[in-house]
Amino acid sequence: MAFNLKKRNAAEIPQSSMGDIAFLLLLFFMVSTVFVQEKKFWVERDRWPVAESIERIPRNHTSTIYVMRDETILIDDVPTRIESAEDVFVSTTLIRKKTDDPDLIVCFRTDRDTKYGVMSDVMRQLQDANTLVVAFETQQRKN
Repeated sequence: MAFNLKKRNAAEIPQSSMGDIAFLLLLFFMVSTVFVQEKKFWVERDRWPVAESIERIPRNHTSTIYVMRDETILIDDVPTRIESAEDVFVSTTLIRKKTDDPDLIVCFRTDRDTKYGVMSDVMRQLQDANTLVVAFETQQRKN
């Protein structure tokens, strides 16, 4: 017994309207997209905050950290540098000072032109040393 196999026609996707569909999709996404204005993540120097009041800090329980323009860090006038993210000299020094004086207040000063990355590293090490009472010092503006 012989079977006659019928050949099926291959299913084809019509490509004549492919360009129209792509154009309509492009138009749809262009119309439905919401554009957001670019936000500034920095503050211009003319708009930096100005202190409204001056408060004196008692100097008997303080440790001063000064970050200089060339990224040198002075902890109570002892110079050091943060060379890498694993460098923990600042936090170990402050842990030692915190054990000697539990009421320690860290006074944080920086030069106006210091890069923020160095200040961020120092503040992270302040958190690691659990010295959470920090006073950011400024100089009084001379008119």
